[in-house]
Amino acid sequence: MYIITGFFVLLFLISFFRDNRSLWNPALLLISLLFLYLSIAMLFYQNGQHEMHMLLIVLAFFLLPFLLFLSGIFLIYNGIILLKREGRSKANYLSMGLGFLILLFFGMIAFRLNHTNDLFYTNHLLNLVFLFILYSYFIFGFAFVGFLLYSILYLFIPKKKHYDFIIIHGAGLLDGERVTPLLKRRIDKAIDAYRNSKNPNVKLIASGGQGADERISEAQAIYHYILEKTDIPKEAILLEEESKTTYENLLFSKKIGERLVKHPNFLFVTNDYHVFRTSTYARQLRMKGDGLGCRTAGYYIPSAFIREYVALCVKMKWLFVVFYAFLVFLILMSYRGILW
Repeated sequence: MYIITGFFVLLFLISFFRDNRSLWNPALLLISLLFLYLSIAMLFYQNGQHEMHMLLIVLAFFLLPFLLFLSGIFLIYNGIILLKREGRSKANYLSMGLGFLILLFFGMIAFRLNHTNDLFYTNHLLNLVFLFILYSYFIFGFAFVGFLLYSILYLFIPKKKHYDFIIIHGAGLLDGERVTPLLKRRIDKAIDAYRNSKNPNVKLIASGGQGADERISEAQAIYHYILEKTDIPKEAILLEEESKTTYENLLFSKKIGERLVKHPNFLFVTNDYHVFRTSTYARQLRMKGDGLGCRTAGYYIPSAFIREYVALCVKMKWLFVVFYAFLVFLILMSYRGILW
């Protein structure tokens, strides 16, 4: 057990220090924490501290599921608050939807445990459906917890002080021309980074195109806000007005930076829930630099994290295809002679 734990911890540290933006890091972090927990429990048992060992077992098998059940209730409550404050939209139903899925999972487990008769043993199709759902909960639940823990860890990674460009990611505008409170926090965070930079020639890149319902581009709105609220010279602000997505924010800003500086260092500023996924795009584009997150309203964070997670799952869809192909293979081998 200790050797396995050491192996995964070492693997995580190597991956982390090699590139802290790697998509392997969330999975390796969670696996390392799980084996560390088991190793600590085993250490207590081997040293005769059976009470502590039993306490850790109870925490793992009873307290954690209970906390998961409570999280389902919390997410439903959070979803109601979000809908009241932000209005109805598909994205704003995410936290409530996940809450119902968590409670549905517990209901499904309770139903399965209460039906220990021949229902699941004679009806192979029903048994396979249950197995498929259970496997899906495990795979996506594991990925979500790993993503959540590593996203939090990523926010605390020390940032360098020397950057050539600080990218401000745009967001929707009020009345089509004014920055929203969310975008204002991004700009203020970028301004702080600009003033604390060790590079006297550092420049801000206001990034964001013009939406169909906007009178000006998001980059222009950022530009006007900075000039109005600060004494930063307009020569220190560059505009990137073509992007429509996070990926394009980085791609087009990278092109601007590389025209002015050879091998530039970037700092991209966005909301805290958005930093890690944005960093994976930066890694994909081979951009040198870090992400910096700004504060987000508490009621908005659960839904925002879920949205980020869904986007990351879409990005990694082929990995999930492999997991499900593995499940199908195991089913075919296990039910050989029964179903086929």
